[in-house]
Amino acid sequence: QRWPAFATSFVPATARQLWPRVKPFSTMKKISELPSIQKKQVGHFGVEWVIGRRPTEINARDVELPKEPYNPRPYLMEFRKYPGIASGLGAEYFYRDDQRSPLTYYHLRSPKSGDTVLVGATDPRAREARTIDNYVKERTRGFAVQIILEGRGVKAYWEPKAPFLKARLGVGAKVKDLTQYCVRDPDVQVHVSKKGDLVVVHGPNKARVGTLAFRLLKKMQPILQPYTSKGAHVAFHPVKKKAMRKK
Repeated sequence: QRWPAFATSFVPATARQLWPRVKPFSTMKKISELPSIQKKQVGHFGVEWVIGRRPTEINARDVELPKEPYNPRPYLMEFRKYPGIASGLGAEYFYRDDQRSPLTYYHLRSPKSGDTVLVGATDPRAREARTIDNYVKERTRGFAVQIILEGRGVKAYWEPKAPFLKARLGVGAKVKDLTQYCVRDPDVQVHVSKKGDLVVVHGPNKARVGTLAFRLLKKMQPILQPYTSKGAHVAFHPVKKKAMRKK
């Protein structure tokens, strides 16, 4: 390689002498094709070991949903329908001060629509607030938590009948008496399936149901559950399993 003829007059002599020794800065190969990457990769995410570099390209989905383009026109007022029992929140909630998106409240009583409450706002999060939803559910259907028991010999049952709840966490394991938790809150009911692998805690609000369900869950979770997978866990929230250490 040589300098162009028109450029030799502008380049110092030392640079012209070093020019043949200059090497390219990078390679055209992908990182995934390098020999060091072909080796076994172990370690934590984000930690680079002496075994070589790692590719930075990822093929992941965008977790944030696409947003609608900004519309400079006036905001659109929309409404959400609730049962008439939602009117119990009163003006203290619907017309409270310092609202980012003020609410509009209508209570309708007619033969066709029945007892209905309409809550309007320009922000969907304001008119679909969890406070309104929880208030309606507390006074209608309530809340429930499902506790699933898995494993050989793991079972919950009434002995001889409710509310005398017993739990066994394996074959030959000592039976636990959980009666005191079933009678602690009179408004929270505990139901057990016929097979004994499902315990349902039902009550009026989240606080009381969650407190009792958590206490029952901890009593039905053995210490070795992460290794043996035998015990109780909340529905759709299984216990993360750990690998056994080899000697």
